[in-house]
Amino acid sequence: MNPSDPAPTARPEGDGDALLSALAEVERASPDGCLVLRAVRDEAGAITDFEWVFTNATADRMMNAFSGPLLGRRMLQVYASPRGQAYFSVFRQVVESGQSCVLEVPLPDEETWLRTTLTRFQDGLVVRLQDISPSKRSERERDSLLVQAHTGRLEAEALARQRAGELNAAREKLLQTERLSVAGQLAAGVGHEINNPLAFVAGNLHVALEQLTGVARELGAPVAERLRETVQALEDARRGAERIRSIVKDLRTLARTDETRLGPVDVHAALEFSVSLAMPHLRHRARVERHYGAVPKVRANEARLGQVFLNLLVNAAQAIPEGNATGHSVLLVTRQEGERVVVEVRDSGVGMSREVLSRIFEPFFTTKSQGDSMGLGLSICLGIIHAMEGELKAESEPGRGSTFRVTLPVSEEQGASEPAPSGPVADVQARKRVLVIDDEPGIGSVMKRILGRVHEVVVVQSGREALAVLEKDDGFDRVFCDLMMADLTGMDLHARLSERRSECLSRFVFMTGGGFTDRARAFLKDVSAIRIDKPFEAETIRTLVAQAPPRRGT
Repeated sequence: MNPSDPAPTARPEGDGDALLSALAEVERASPDGCLVLRAVRDEAGAITDFEWVFTNATADRMMNAFSGPLLGRRMLQVYASPRGQAYFSVFRQVVESGQSCVLEVPLPDEETWLRTTLTRFQDGLVVRLQDISPSKRSERERDSLLVQAHTGRLEAEALARQRAGELNAAREKLLQTERLSVAGQLAAGVGHEINNPLAFVAGNLHVALEQLTGVARELGAPVAERLRETVQALEDARRGAERIRSIVKDLRTLARTDETRLGPVDVHAALEFSVSLAMPHLRHRARVERHYGAVPKVRANEARLGQVFLNLLVNAAQAIPEGNATGHSVLLVTRQEGERVVVEVRDSGVGMSREVLSRIFEPFFTTKSQGDSMGLGLSICLGIIHAMEGELKAESEPGRGSTFRVTLPVSEEQGASEPAPSGPVADVQARKRVLVIDDEPGIGSVMKRILGRVHEVVVVQSGREALAVLEKDDGFDRVFCDLMMADLTGMDLHARLSERRSECLSRFVFMTGGGFTDRARAFLKDVSAIRIDKPFEAETIRTLVAQAPPRRGT
């Protein structure tokens, strides 16, 4: 205790004067605060309050800043709060039981903490006070750091779970992309194999229909009536072959891998392709309506634009509940705005809230149930359209459906990508020499049936055999050559003839069931030769022969 501190004060109380004087002497050197309280009792002897009868200098410093001088005052008058009532109950219990008690008490500023030791003293208490504020502040700082560390760990774990989920979703997307790539390659290969037999099936059906119709016309009505059902059956078979042809064409378009190459694309053809693939989703939910305007071709990638339209159509179908297809619609709208073409996909579905609409292009955001979607479809579509220098926007209101708007630049190239015959060509024409090179025997047979009544047709079934024939005789007016053959491909044949018989290459027409190799795609892109896809129309073959110049020497 500092010698300059004032002496402890005490209120005399009869026989206790000597004890208080002795306590004052003891407490003069004590670093702790010390208080003595006397119990105040009612007539029945029950404790109703406590009165301060002694304080030392340390206690005065600790308490005066909050309560003023305490000596002679009563506890419940100074501390009338619920907390004061709680302390009074503890004090009374110590006096009545004789059991000491230790409390840790915050002072009103909540920054100062006192360890309070209560001991019964005659008919009252001795209260010893120790300032434990530094240790309490250390505890609070420690607890705060622990809470921060715990919170940080929880946030890190949550972020790690989120990133793990995103990585798993990305991994699933990569696996799905790989599976689709394999499926696309398989589809292209299968399409090539289907198109070869389909070409001679369709060609033979055409020849059969043509000849039966001619026979019926020559022999009169009785024969025509007898052949009517046969002709109708062949016509149905021809339409079936056309449907197969359309399906295989869609597969080939979907499987194309020239994803970065941009060129003129007919948005109506791309929409119809996507509608045909999305129809299993649309059929039981809505009618498909078209409001097509007169629009030019856009600068885009056909396969990737079809992927975008397909995604938008499937999303539109999923926004419409099943069971009322006549009451709902998916409307396709096209129009030109300046140098841009606008394509809209509108649905009459459930619509989206403003919050959902603001996030639909975010990667991994989805409103579908877990497992139904990874939330990547629209974000990928947005990236595809941006890569084509276009825009993809959405509008929606709950209960009023949604509109997705694709805007793309007009293509500077508006010409047709492949030559197409304008119409049928009569059989009455100059006889010409035609060479057919194809390792599929049925193709050679059907070409002979289509052309053989008017023209001389030579058929060979390998590239090597064709090379040998052309080395001896290159006087053919038209050469139809399959692009993909086993021993010597049409591309190899073209390279060999470029060195030896380049003059005959202008008469070549390359036939393909689907150039599904990188080399084949590059060849068709770089070489300026006529190309036709299998299965082909008989009139296309006849037109190409009719347009060929006469052979040498005629």
